Amino acid sequence: MKVEEIDHIAIFVRDLEKASKFFADLLGTEFSQTFVQEKFAFKNSLEPLGIEVVEPTSPDGFVAKTIERSGEGVGLIGLKVPNLEEAITEMKGRGIRLVSRIEQGQLKTAQFHPGDTYGVMIELLQYKVEHPIAIAMSK
Repeated sequence: MKVEEIDHIAIFVRDLEKASKFFADLLGTEFSQTFVQEKFAFKNSLEPLGIEVVEPTSPDGFVAKTIERSGEGVGLIGLKVPNLEEAITEMKGRGIRLVSRIEQGQLKTAQFHPGDTYGVMIELLQYKVEHPIAIAMSK
């Protein structure tokens, strides 16, 4: 499977504010505002290197269940791929279970079961990156 880059690494934590401060101080960076993902029962914040901290908002969500089962730590690795359909086919061909797919605008993602990938959920992402000047000029 062709992977273009590591898009992000999600660290599942019990306290988003405390973890964000820790990693910001450690890495000399700043985290974005906090986003609440009600549909998936978590809130998260990212920083420019691709480190994402994720806190559960419900004991029934997959983040809370992962923390309960395995403790805090790396829960997901996001990989940017040029062709999501081809990558999904390859992952399934290796016996790796697809657990969900999400499409939001030009972003397409697929998440794979951590039981098949050494305890870390793999998320494949396909999106087009526009040059910052093109983005600014379109506004």
